[in-house]
Amino acid sequence: MLLTKIPVAAATAPRHVRSFFEPTDDDLDLYRDISFKLKAQPPSSLFRYLQPAGRHLMQLGDEGPGVWAGLLRRVEQRWPGLPSRGRVASDGTHLNSALERIAYEAVKPVVPRDVALDLEIALDPLQQPRFYSDFAIRHGSRVMHIEIVGACGADRVTRNDWEAYLLAQFDRRLEVYRQKCLTPEIWYLNDLLEPAQLQKRFLALVAQLRSGGRS
Repeated sequence: MLLTKIPVAAATAPRHVRSFFEPTDDDLDLYRDISFKLKAQPPSSLFRYLQPAGRHLMQLGDEGPGVWAGLLRRVEQRWPGLPSRGRVASDGTHLNSALERIAYEAVKPVVPRDVALDLEIALDPLQQPRFYSDFAIRHGSRVMHIEIVGACGADRVTRNDWEAYLLAQFDRRLEVYRQKCLTPEIWYLNDLLEPAQLQKRFLALVAQLRSGGRS
């Protein structure tokens, strides 16, 4: 009977055990795919709506900026051609947040020539302090306002004190709209993951404006 001798170095070489804080290949692939879909690198908050595949990415985001920064380094080393992250859109437009940038990237390609997409338009220029909507669709003298909610999905479930604070701020914004007898279009975190659906909703709002609805 022949016995195969295993070199001592090979037999005793330590195996790399992946830490919980390291992204898996599946994590990296999902991050890449969503980045290309959104034309922007996504914040960790979006991955809660991509279960179960996005669970570990969501957990990594919960661990703090240092852990998430490590993931970003891995992603950008592997795929240097990914869309950029941050608030500056691919056409150079500066937005107030990465989430607003994702919404902008989705709808900008379908904005008709007779319609303007305004950023940070004042609801009432005479009011002090002024109150600004995230986006406004303008057709002639008619305007439709859009608000991007970065605190939660359409279920309004928050996961920490900061998100609860952001949601409370958003509700105060809605009160300003009510005082002006306006009803904004609201896009939540889960909506941002479907740019094709955002385009359809945007064009439906344009059709309302053209038909004389909302002002």
